[in-house]
Amino acid sequence: MQDVLVIGAGVMGCASALALARRRISTCVLERSVPGAEASSAAAGILGAQAEAHADGPMARLCLASRARFPGWVAELAEHTRLDVGYRPSGVVHASFDSDELAKIVHGIRWQREAELPFEVLDGRAARALEPALAEGVVGAVRFPDDAVIDPPSLLRALRIAAERAGAVFRSGSLVRRIVVEGGRARGVALEDGTRIEAATVVLAAGSWSTLVDGAPLPADAVRPARGQIVELCSALPRVRSVVYGPRCYFSPRDDGRVLVGSTLEFVGFRPGVTAQAVRDLLDAAIELAPILGDAAVGRTWSSFRPHTKDELPLLGHTSVQGLLLATGHFRNGILLAPLTAEIIAALAAGEEPPADVRPFASTRLG
Repeated sequence: MQDVLVIGAGVMGCASALALARRRISTCVLERSVPGAEASSAAAGILGAQAEAHADGPMARLCLASRARFPGWVAELAEHTRLDVGYRPSGVVHASFDSDELAKIVHGIRWQREAELPFEVLDGRAARALEPALAEGVVGAVRFPDDAVIDPPSLLRALRIAAERAGAVFRSGSLVRRIVVEGGRARGVALEDGTRIEAATVVLAAGSWSTLVDGAPLPADAVRPARGQIVELCSALPRVRSVVYGPRCYFSPRDDGRVLVGSTLEFVGFRPGVTAQAVRDLLDAAIELAPILGDAAVGRTWSSFRPHTKDELPLLGHTSVQGLLLATGHFRNGILLAPLTAEIIAALAAGEEPPADVRPFASTRLG
């Protein structure tokens, strides 16, 4: 019998397993496919705690606290695995072609100045001095120097290796059908083949598939899949250094000259695939924002399902079922929130106070 069963081996499941195992809590991760096969490895890896924070509040504070953990977290991963997970403190540049739109962006982040969070407002010339690939039509930008980028596939590999070396066990091909609940308490899980695995605590970290697991006290629409499509462009030399947000796309650059261009937001159920229209729209937007990318080679294209909640807040912490913890519904911020979510889950499983206030993210808000 394990102390903890984790359902799902995406970034939340792997990060939680590592944090649990480092506390010497026996942990088994159950994954229907292979670790990192879904949204986690397909993400763009933008750590935009400020760039994506449209207002102060619990979510913004959670993202900021998690971002602050990344330098130490990735250094620890490198120490234990010798892997470079592509963490780069690149900053994020939010560029605009319209002066009024730029003014709205600046107005929307005024709370960050009051909170003493660093950002810079750049005119078009300064924006192009920072990122020469930007189009002449860019009238200005806001730069968030403390935001960063990471390579999700590399991160997932490092998390799994580190978690296994710390003692966590991974079981691929384990499709969890039901959380076994007896007397109001989670006692383990039942797999598709009828096998029952017992544990003192169960962590539901199944992303977009979370509500398909029976036994969780969640409405059927608590978490739904939001398809996002990405196009990879490849240049011989790096053309973009910072993460760049434009009006119709974003760029997530890699050191080897690749630029991930994303992303769409589509509620199409679990229908996978890359569509011609999405690729056209993303390429049009990318070339408008950085015309030099018109000469780049088109590499891979892919889609994934981000776990969306109606209020776009994650589901974290205890549930009405004793011994059942949630780590799901992170939507666009799964990679960003991984280190702090893992700490929260490990603390709660150990019966300790979590390192952040999780009350705003409780499943009870769903009714």
